[in-house]
Amino acid sequence: MAALNLAIRFVAELAGVGLLGYWGLQASSFGPVRVALAIGAPLALVVAWAIVVAPNARNALSQPVRAAIGTGLLLVAAGALAVAGQPAAAVVYGAAVVLNWAILATLGSDAAGATGWARGRGR
Repeated sequence: MAALNLAIRFVAELAGVGLLGYWGLQASSFGPVRVALAIGAPLALVVAWAIVVAPNARNALSQPVRAAIGTGLLLVAAGALAVAGQPAAAVVYGAAVVLNWAILATLGSDAAGATGWARGRGR
């Protein structure tokens, strides 16, 4: 169950990157701005994820805090999808992200153990 939920989380993360790219394309009618937003918004998510949320990120945050921050970042992507004119899809994606986070929180260390995050990390 833990491994499946983590796989779903990974798909949600990839979808979040794509959704921000979609928002960037929809956010402006001026070509260079569209391209900049379509590249910059997903890149910003990836960088923030790598610095704060990723299992190998070098910070003092516990895994539950990282999961909560990651969920917040993915909900920003859901909001961007709604702003881009797809509110129903945004609600479905956002609900899936929140449900996934709730399952991760319930599984706790079982989810971390499924990936080896907890091994050798002191967490």
